[in-house]
Amino acid sequence: MLASMQQRKSASIAKANEAAVPEVPAALPDSQAGFWLDAHYDPVANLKAFSTCLHTCDLYGDGDWRLAVAGLDNKLKASVYAQLASAIHPASIRVWKGTQMASEHTLVDIPSAATSFYADDQIPRIPALAVAVGPNVFIYRNLRPYFKFTLPPETVSDVEKTVWPCGACAVIMPFTVSMTYSSECYRRQLYAGSLGLAQARQALHKLSTGSTPVTSCTTELQDLDEAGQEADLDMLSKQYKGEPPVQQTVITCMTTVKKAYDEDDAVSCLVLGTESGQVMVLSPTANIATHHWQLRQHVPAFLCASGLLDVEHRVAIATRHGKLVLMKNGAVTSTIHLDALPLGIARSHKGFLVGCTNSTVQCFSLKGKRSFCVNLPSPILAMHGLETAQQKLAKCLVVSLANGDVRVYNEQHLVSVTHFKSPVNAMTFGKFGREENTLVSITRTGGLDVKILPRTAKLDGGSSVTGPPPEQDIPLDIPKRTAVYIQQTEREKANAVDMHTTFQQELVKLRLATAKAYMKVMTDGQGATSTSTASSASLSLNATVSGLGPAFKLTLELCNNGSQPILGAALVLLYNKQMYSAQHDQRQLPVLLPALQYHFDIRIRCLDPEAGVDVVKVLMHSSKSPVPLLSALVKMPLSEFEE
Repeated sequence: MLASMQQRKSASIAKANEAAVPEVPAALPDSQAGFWLDAHYDPVANLKAFSTCLHTCDLYGDGDWRLAVAGLDNKLKASVYAQLASAIHPASIRVWKGTQMASEHTLVDIPSAATSFYADDQIPRIPALAVAVGPNVFIYRNLRPYFKFTLPPETVSDVEKTVWPCGACAVIMPFTVSMTYSSECYRRQLYAGSLGLAQARQALHKLSTGSTPVTSCTTELQDLDEAGQEADLDMLSKQYKGEPPVQQTVITCMTTVKKAYDEDDAVSCLVLGTESGQVMVLSPTANIATHHWQLRQHVPAFLCASGLLDVEHRVAIATRHGKLVLMKNGAVTSTIHLDALPLGIARSHKGFLVGCTNSTVQCFSLKGKRSFCVNLPSPILAMHGLETAQQKLAKCLVVSLANGDVRVYNEQHLVSVTHFKSPVNAMTFGKFGREENTLVSITRTGGLDVKILPRTAKLDGGSSVTGPPPEQDIPLDIPKRTAVYIQQTEREKANAVDMHTTFQQELVKLRLATAKAYMKVMTDGQGATSTSTASSASLSLNATVSGLGPAFKLTLELCNNGSQPILGAALVLLYNKQMYSAQHDQRQLPVLLPALQYHFDIRIRCLDPEAGVDVVKVLMHSSKSPVPLLSALVKMPLSEFEE
């Protein structure tokens, strides 16, 4: 009996997958709606983090995987920057063991990414937790500070190296000197002591307006000078006087790549993306950068690495300016212009999946060709890859939408839809506690939600048939040819041209008659949709009625299709006072701007449901003309009786 119930359940899941459309899926049955098992929900966890700062790992090597959340306290909200200015640290690492928070560790600044990796082959296998904060990567072993890696400073131009130490900020002077010297002339005159302070400032100004990157102190100097803030300029002059300029970049994203073996506990290396457009790979001990790649005019926002560093590896970089850069063994293979800005990236079975701000998930192959695009009904908030040990061939994607749905896709096939009470802002999938497949989510209200993927869940998406329907293989029952059929065939062959001409003429006449009738209904106001071009005003009105009765809601959608705004217009409702009562019989309209659509809701109540139905006429008039600008006739539905 249990086997038959399981077969019926699997058949219902397969039937739901066949009927689902990835772009606008229909309602899924209960077997798919309960795809996840609820394990834990804490609505007052007060967590605030991104998906890149959410990670699960075996911190102590005891097989009990813990959750590390590097982020802010959700209670802070608007006061975050005020507390940062007052040297209070609102960021921290919270470690959860099961359903309880085990520990909390303070961070010096807001983190940008968090992950774990194995730095050596020692036994027991204990991973290290890496948290990227500003230009630093803090390494924790057994949840204790172990090592800190700091990004090397950026290269500073020769002009800045010579201008700033020689007292360019000693006295505030405007940019009034016209300079035509080269950087070598600046250097010679500074060493000789013949270059004035105004000329030094002009050198920095000319350098900042060119293509050469400048330090933050030079940029700040230019901004303050253009704003005319003398007091701030004096403070900046004293701060940097006599010191060589240093430009420090920050880490924007971080991931890991296996070094030599493709095992779960194999030695890995950190891959960092910086604000200056650099991608660097650290050594397993995270004390030096072994690989360094420079992306021209691209700032990495999301990283996804696959393969082995010592054999063959690939890195997909989603940039902040809406581009996808694919690299193989350190060489850029292709650069793709995305349709919108990226929101996340994940690895798929055949390439990389990129979520964009235009509510789409696009798949690109390893060579940079787009395989497919899935349109979503709501904007994307977070996304993460989903892969289980039981079904290694199925690499799925979990997507969180703004309407509260969490969807699972296998390639372009929809697997499940789960609705959350609050939209999910961050998520991660992996081991948690003793469970192998767990989805950990942080909601918009700061709650912590943990769901478990059943071991019997079907992720292969094989039930979504993409080929021809099975009815195509069934032969048609073709009747036998008769003498009448042969005569008609011969007649059609002989008069094919005349028959086609007559059909086209009749079709054009039918279309013309339909267009005239539709135009008459719209101009006379005898329908729910009406347009008017009188008095040099081009308007369109669409009226819809919703509700079962006796209370209805009349929704009016008004649009000014002309080029001039309309002033002093009003809406008037004409109806049978004995059958209906409206909330507002007359409503003054605001200024109707061109190409904007206005929505108005009017409450209408049926006084006598037994009297049947009637019509409500909507008129739009202006104080400048006695003739209505347009009118629409709305047929009210039959009202139900009030209990």
